[in-house]
Formats: sequence, structure tokens, C-alpha cells
Amino acid sequence: MGLSIGLDTAVKALRAHQLAVDVASHNIANANTPGFSRQRVLLRPIGVDGSDHFSRDALLGRVGFGVDASDVNRVRNVFLDFQQRSALGSKSQYTAMANELAKTEIIFNDPSDDGMSALLGQFWNAWHDVVNDPELSAGRTTLVHSTTTLTTRIQGAYNNLVDQRKELNFEVAVIADEINAKASEIASLNFQIKQVELSGDMANDLRDRRDLLLDELSGIAQISYAEQPDRSVAVYMGNHELVVQNSIREVAVVGDALNPGMNKLVFAGDNADVQTTTGRLRGILDVRDNDLPKLIQKMNDFASQLITSVNALHTTGYGLDNATGNAFFTGTDASNIAINAVLTANPERIAVSSAMNAPGDASIGLQIADLAQAMTMSGGTETFADYYGSLVTNLGADINRAKGLQSSGELLSNHLEAMRQSTQGVNIDEEVTQLNSAQHAYQAAARVITTIDEMLDTLINRTGLAGR
Repeated sequence: MGLSIGLDTAVKALRAHQLAVDVASHNIANANTPGFSRQRVLLRPIGVDGSDHFSRDALLGRVGFGVDASDVNRVRNVFLDFQQRSALGSKSQYTAMANELAKTEIIFNDPSDDGMSALLGQFWNAWHDVVNDPELSAGRTTLVHSTTTLTTRIQGAYNNLVDQRKELNFEVAVIADEINAKASEIASLNFQIKQVELSGDMANDLRDRRDLLLDELSGIAQISYAEQPDRSVAVYMGNHELVVQNSIREVAVVGDALNPGMNKLVFAGDNADVQTTTGRLRGILDVRDNDLPKLIQKMNDFASQLITSVNALHTTGYGLDNATGNAFFTGTDASNIAINAVLTANPERIAVSSAMNAPGDASIGLQIADLAQAMTMSGGTETFADYYGSLVTNLGADINRAKGLQSSGELLSNHLEAMRQSTQGVNIDEEVTQLNSAQHAYQAAARVITTIDEMLDTLINRTGLAGR
């Protein structure tokens, strides 16, 4: 009985260390796989006190049954996972904000020689040139070109802001598809993990994939989650269930009645709004619903006041052909501001004189040129240049703030990820050491089998030969 116990013990050792070799190979193969957690074989002696797996020999005493290697566990820190997912939400939020606000900076392109502030300065200078020589057509032609360039840029900036807002609105719909796809996969993994682990095995690789999806969802929107007794993970977005066991509460895209023309996300089952305070979705919504509308409104206020102030004076003046009552600008705001086509066709109709038949009089033109220094914006506290400068300055401050928060979020996320990888990441040197150790243990177990085989050969084939 003793030799058979030893043989069985050696066979168990062979299996255990073969499993250790397989696990080390699996770790090395997935060293660069996103979300992979290194795995370890749990080796336990069979035959410890209190277990049913032992034998007692009357002469030799209690004998163990070798090693048990039935469990392969992931090396993972769930607390670091929680911290990292919170950090990923903030990082993604401010990254989205910084990227989108940076696009608006390109739209205005200030300060630069061809930025809107420079074009505004050229517009006022062109008026001064006309005032300095009101009887010549050259200055008037230059004024038409300067005005056309300025109004085209204002309309272009407005349209770019509107288009950017439309793109972000479309991005909201894309995010809904991403959420549903990841939630569906988590629900499917819940079912698979439950099936595998209820049979007694560990679904390590499936759990890794599920954790990776939770990371990705955290970057999209604010989530919370909890593992259930049946091994599934319940996922909540805001305070609403998103994944329950192997089913999901789908997210749908609907029109926002409080924000005409824009989409919002709701849960299809009960039309409850999707609420989130972090993640890429939050960053996109903040820019779409707060930053861009404010910029568009400021551009409209700027253009409207420019139209009103210049037209109020220009309609009272007279051109070289004594034409009067013509508005200098057409349109109502930044969406449609333009120079009057009548003036474009005939610059002599630009009204700079305060009386008929007074070509050398430029008093109206001077009043219009002086609007450059008039406190016409922000309730009479800022000039046009000051107002536009404040717009650009505030935009720059918002961009710097978003970039600063993005940078701090990346530093925190990178630090937590480094800590997480120090726990769950694969170290090739360590795995090779584990591989070598398992190999030597396997060879030793094989040597035990060889020794027992020789002992059995002696017992069976070489015992009882005397006297033959």
C-alpha cells in the first residue's frame, strides 16, 4: 500500500506542476493583453490534520497524499480597480472638454494677423481712411472689401460653432450605441462566468474581460457596480440599473424638449434620463450645452450690436450720389451679417456726409469710425474690441482650465494604473522563474516515479529468487 500511495502522490505532483507550467505559459502569452490579470496556481498539501485525505500505516504512521493544484486564481486588487475607474471618469471628462474647446480656439484663431480681432481693426481703419479722403472711391472700395472679409469671418465662426455643436450632438448618439454594446457584452459574460464557476472552475479570463469593459464604461459615464452572489455583476449608471444578471436596460436617443434640436439619452424601459457627473459623455454635454451656446450667443450679441450701431448712423448720412437711408449692414446677428449688396455694387453710396451735396463732409463717417472706441457692449462698459477680446480671453482660460484638469486626471490615472499593474501585470522575469521552478519540481516528481518503479521491480521481479 505504501508504494502505491507514493506513486499516486508523484502523479498528483506531476499534474500540479504541469498546471503551473501551463499557467506560467498563459501569463507570458498574455503579457501585453489589455486588461489581463496574471494568474497563480494555488498549491496545497493533501493530508493535513482534519482532512479526509490521509492514510495511517501501523508501522510508518500518517502519510500525506501529496499536493492539490485544483485552483488557479487571478492576482487582482479590487480597491485599486474602484479607484482607477473613478479616475478614468474624471480623466475622460476633461479630455473631451479640452479637445472640443481647443477646436473652438482654432475657429477664432486669435491672436493672429488674420484673426477676427485683426479684421475688426482693419474694418475701423478702413472707415478712418474714408473719413480722411471722403471724395475718393479707393477708400470706399477698401472699406467694402474689409467689411466683406469681417462679415464672412463672423458668419464662418458662427457656422463652425453650430456645426461643432451638431457633431457633438451626433457623438451623443454614438455614445448610446457604445454603452449598449458594452452592457450587452457584460450581461453575456455574467451568464458565462456563472455557468463556469458554478461547475467549480474559475472563469479568470472571462472576469478579466468583464473588468476591462467596466473600465471602458467608467470612461464613458459614471457607473457603480457590485458583484452578486451568483457571480454576476450588477451595473448602475447614475442611480438606474444598466446591467442585471444577463439582461440590460438599453439606453435610447430621444429629442430633448428643453434643448431644441439636441439629443439626450434615456433608458428605453421607463424613459428616465441618463444621469452622469463624470466621463466622456459629461464632458461632451458640458461643451455642447454650456460652452458652445455661450460662445454662439456672444457672437450674436457682438454682431447684432455692430449692425445696430453702424446702421443707426449710416441711415442718416448721404453718399456721393446723395443716396440716403441705406443700411450699411444687412442681417440680424452673426448667422447672417453682411454688407448691404447695394453698397457693394456701388461704394459711392456709402454714407459719410451729414448733408446732401457735401462730398467733402465726413461727419457721419467719423461718428461711425469713432464707434471703435465707444462703450457700446456689455451694458455700456466695453468697446467692440474689448468685448471680443474678453470672449477670446475667457475661451483661453476655459481651455487652460480644462487642460489643467485633464493633465491632473492623467497623472492620477497613470499613477493608479502603475499601482494596478504592479499587482496584476505580468512580469516576464518572474514568470520565467516560476516556469523554471515548476519544471524542476516536475522533473523531481518524475524522478520519484522512476524510483518507485525500480522499487516495485525489486519487489516483484527480484524477491523470492533464493533456492530456485
